Amino acid sequence: MNPEVAFIRDGNSLLLEQPKTEIIKVPNQTDDTLAKTSGVSSADPKSGGSEGNRWGKAKLVRFFRIVMMISVVLAVVYTAITSFQQLRQEGFDFSAVKYGWWIGAVGVYVGTMFLSCCFWFRVLIALGQKPKFGAALMAFFASQLGKYVPGKAMVVVIRTDMIRGDEVSTAPAAASVFVETLTWIFVGSVIGSLLLVLQFEGQTLLKTIGVLLAIIAGTLTWPPIFRWIALKLGVVKGRKAKKLLSGLNLQTMSFGWLLMTMGWCLNGLSLWMVLKGLPGTAVAISDYSLAMVCVSLATVAGFVSLLPGGLGVRELVMIPLLGSQFGAVTAIVAAIVIRVIWLTAELATSGIIYGCRQAIGKVP
Repeated sequence: MNPEVAFIRDGNSLLLEQPKTEIIKVPNQTDDTLAKTSGVSSADPKSGGSEGNRWGKAKLVRFFRIVMMISVVLAVVYTAITSFQQLRQEGFDFSAVKYGWWIGAVGVYVGTMFLSCCFWFRVLIALGQKPKFGAALMAFFASQLGKYVPGKAMVVVIRTDMIRGDEVSTAPAAASVFVETLTWIFVGSVIGSLLLVLQFEGQTLLKTIGVLLAIIAGTLTWPPIFRWIALKLGVVKGRKAKKLLSGLNLQTMSFGWLLMTMGWCLNGLSLWMVLKGLPGTAVAISDYSLAMVCVSLATVAGFVSLLPGGLGVRELVMIPLLGSQFGAVTAIVAAIVIRVIWLTAELATSGIIYGCRQAIGKVP
C-alpha cells in the first residue's frame, strides 16, 4: 500500500483520506549571499542598529575626552599666567633666587603625590579590583591637573576613565578616588588644626573650619560608615558586595593615615624649601611647623572652596600666617611661588609618565 494514501473501509465504501500537506520554507540564496557580503546576519535585523550605536558611543566618548583635555590645558595655562603676573606685580627678582632649594621643592612634592598614589592603589585592591601599579601611577598623576578645572569633579572623571578596564570597574574606581581624597583632607585638617591650636593664638575661624572638616572627612572615611554608604550607593553590587567591601577595613585606613601624614610632612617641607630659596629671607628649622600649618589649612580651604586649584583661597589663608613671621611681601611671593612649584611638579610628572606609558603599562 502506498504510504502517502490511506484507505479506510466503512461498510461497502472506501474513503480516500488525503494526507496533510506540510510546507517547507526554502531559504532564499540571494538573501544569504547579500548577508555574507555585507557582514550582517539575515537572522538579526537589529545588528546594523547596534553597530551604529557602538560607533556613536565611541565618538561621544572620544569627543568628551578631547573636551576634557582642552579644559584641563586651558585651566593650567590660566593658573600659570595668573601666578607669574602676580610675581611681576610684586617686583620679584628672579636672578637672586637660590634655585637649588626650589628644584628640591619640586622633587619633594612629587614624593607627596607618590605616597597618595600608593594609598589609592591600596584602596582599589581593598575594593576587590586588580589594577596594575603602572596604570594607577599614570592615572593618578594625570588626574592631578584636573583640579585646576572648576568643580573638582574632573579629578574623579580623569582618574576613573584612565584606570577602568577589564580588571577595574567604573563604580569602585570612582569610589576609591573619594576615599583617597577624603583621607587626604582628613589628615591635613587634623595636622593643621592641632598645630594651629598649639602654636598660634587667635585664628578662631581657621581653627573651627579645620576641626569641622576633620570630623566630616574622618566620619565619611571611617570603614564601617564608608562600607554602609558604598552599599547604599551600589558601588559594588551582587552577592559578594559585602565581602569585597570588607577589604576596606581599619588596617587599610591606618595604612592610608600613615602615608598621608608622611605626605603632609613632605608638603610642609616643600613650602619651607621655597622660603629658603627666596632672596633675603632668614628661615630657621623651627619655621617648619609654620610651613606645615600653612600648606595643610590652605590646601584644605582651597579644596572646600571648589575653585580651580583653590586659586585665591590658598593665598588668603597662607599669606596672613606667613606674614606674621616673614612680612607681607615675602608671604605673598611665597604663596604664589609654591603654587608655581606644585604646578610645575604636576606638569613634569604627568608629561614624563605619559611619555613612558608603554613601559609603565607593563608594570604588574
